[in-house]
Amino acid sequence: MHPDMHIFSWLKYKMTEIYSFGNLPVIAHAWNKDRTQIAVSLGKNDVRIYHKIAGKWKLIHTLCEHLSRVLAIDWAPKTNQIVSASADYNAYVWTLENDVWKPQMVELQRTSRAVCCAKWSPQENKFVIGSSDKNVAICYYEKDQRFWAAEMIKKKPKSTVTCIAWHPNNQLIAVGSCDYRCRIYSAFIKIVDDQAQTSNWGTIKNTNELLYEFQSESGWIHDVAFSPLGDNLAWVSHNSIIFAVSAKNPSQIKMEITNYLPFRCVIFINESMLIVGGHEFSPLIYNYDQDKGTIEFVEKLDRQEVSTGRSSIGRRFDQPAMQTQTPEPISTHQSMITQIVPYQNENGKLVKISSADLFGQIVIWNLNDKKEIVIEAGQELRGDVDETLTLELRSGKAEIFGTELAIGQKYQFTSGMKFSIFTYWGCTVNIISSHDDYYVARDENPMHIYLNVHGMLEQLRQKAESEKTRGPRIMVAGLPDVGKSTLCRMLVNWAARLGRTPILVDLDVGQNQVSIPGTIASMVIRRPASVEEGFRIEMPLVFHYGYKTPGENIGLYNEIVSSMAMYVNIRSENVEKSLISGIVVNTCGYIRQEGYESFKHVAKAFDVDIIIVLDSEWLATKLISDLPSVKVITLPKSGGVVPKDAAKDKFRENKIREYFYGPKNNICPHVFTIEFNEIKMYKIGAPQIPDSCLPAGMILKNPYNKILPVAPSAALVHHVLSVSSSNDPEQLLAKNLLGFVVVQHVDSDKRTLTLLAPQPNIKNKLLIVSDVLFVDLK
Repeated sequence: MHPDMHIFSWLKYKMTEIYSFGNLPVIAHAWNKDRTQIAVSLGKNDVRIYHKIAGKWKLIHTLCEHLSRVLAIDWAPKTNQIVSASADYNAYVWTLENDVWKPQMVELQRTSRAVCCAKWSPQENKFVIGSSDKNVAICYYEKDQRFWAAEMIKKKPKSTVTCIAWHPNNQLIAVGSCDYRCRIYSAFIKIVDDQAQTSNWGTIKNTNELLYEFQSESGWIHDVAFSPLGDNLAWVSHNSIIFAVSAKNPSQIKMEITNYLPFRCVIFINESMLIVGGHEFSPLIYNYDQDKGTIEFVEKLDRQEVSTGRSSIGRRFDQPAMQTQTPEPISTHQSMITQIVPYQNENGKLVKISSADLFGQIVIWNLNDKKEIVIEAGQELRGDVDETLTLELRSGKAEIFGTELAIGQKYQFTSGMKFSIFTYWGCTVNIISSHDDYYVARDENPMHIYLNVHGMLEQLRQKAESEKTRGPRIMVAGLPDVGKSTLCRMLVNWAARLGRTPILVDLDVGQNQVSIPGTIASMVIRRPASVEEGFRIEMPLVFHYGYKTPGENIGLYNEIVSSMAMYVNIRSENVEKSLISGIVVNTCGYIRQEGYESFKHVAKAFDVDIIIVLDSEWLATKLISDLPSVKVITLPKSGGVVPKDAAKDKFRENKIREYFYGPKNNICPHVFTIEFNEIKMYKIGAPQIPDSCLPAGMILKNPYNKILPVAPSAALVHHVLSVSSSNDPEQLLAKNLLGFVVVQHVDSDKRTLTLLAPQPNIKNKLLIVSDVLFVDLK
């Protein structure tokens, strides 16, 4: 897409709104009063104004009067006037008349170099500009002469003026320049101002008077800002230093030397909190305590993590990483922040800011979403994330599905994710979210019961350890959507926290925790699952099924369960630590008719000792009757468990996407073409044929596991294909999988398939066709 095309991409991320303007840098931007319009400079000689209509941005005006790059824009919200400054030595004031923006040049007769900055006063009756030839001009409108006049500061800076800030009293300005100094001047104009105002910075006596001059040691100044009441002043320099000074004691300048890259902009949130941004890509919050004389780092608005680059990684099935690239930041901004401006105030409080960068993005940050929540002992904070939610444990102890939270660490939950924070001791958490998509559940919850089950299992493990016998084998069963997967996750997490290495077997082909939909899988749990990303997948054992529910081919399902049980039993018997730690088997919610028989088959195949039944007295009674040698325990489901039929398809899609792109979209899969004759494709399970359609006396033997060759065709597009470890088609059911690919295109003329894969090739050319689909929209 050409960068000049006026098409915007928009998304929600980390309580932000991101507007993309292509690849051109956003040099300056400004909002109108109701924030339905934005004026931007994209490094050219024009100002572009866009209007938000029905959620979409449309270019409505292009202000073309400057001859060189526009360096500064400011939009007066009350008078609806725009001032623009350019490298062509000029500044213009734009007024909207009959839906046409009309320019009027500002008389800057003494300016012979680029005008670098321009800013309206709080009362919007004047503005100030700064230029490369050291000039600072206070501009006002001469009503009698009908032109914009400029009154120059006499004791001007000694180098380029880079930034300007207005004091709230409308009569003081702060000026930063490349001579390493920040100055406060009087901006009182007799023609405009009724009378001189007083402030904590001193009494204004003369026009253009220099009140203070602050030395910054070294580094040219990039931006300067007054606090909302005007009692504090802060500025940032190119040597990554933040300076602050208070009107109470202007002789004491506080300097905070940081380890970050140089800052380009600064803005106060309130009298003590300020935000800086620049080459670090992420806005940073600092607290200035004028009484203590300290500037302390608080947090980043955007967590900036380090990835291994957009490298292709065979994440799941013991495939080696292709290569390691230079680490890159994962942040909302992907380039230097050029400007931070206020976006929205409520009751005199700044609640939103906007920042621009060199990659054409403008990001709106919500500063008013953080809430502190106290969770009492035995209570649970439950959430169903609508957009994005950030959580931080501030004090106490808490866990999410058996994984302990670390104090001070921020956890990010994206759209569609659910979480449940439980505390046995009480805790305090901070939540940042633009929606109230969470609540503290004060009802009775079964967490203590679940923990008691864990305690019982640990006692059995200790007994097995002392007697050198087998540890407990547990199967969790129940109706759909009762929390089976969550309970299994908690049980293995609690065990891993004690140093155990249980084997988790997930037989849920629709919502598998270990692999993608359409498979069954198992793996050894050596560490608790990540709060945000789930289990770290290390050498899992995965078998192909190809459908989303067991009922679609119950015979095939039972056969691959038997294959899985054989391998798991061998692993368990040959590794003493796994033998003692035991097995936790998660099942599907398919319990009627054939499904119940399948439950019994699972219990016998894995030789389970204990069956935990969630919220189903009928199922527990049947299992007690039919499996007398197995201990059956009935447990209540959590009150936070809700039906999720509508979310299942989204979960499945996200699980497949995570396989190819990583849990945080931080890896990049490969798309490559392969010829028909290089691969062989099969489908397991023949269509069920009614007996009435068969010849008299004929019995179709085992159609459920019949292996049928599949010819490449357009019907395969978007289908997930499993890469088998077998070289013999007859062994497909008995062999595990190496990974997955997705068919993106079939070219019958060239006899080629285009595949999406985690690696640039596939190790084994024997593929199994699945009924599971994935449409890659990236």
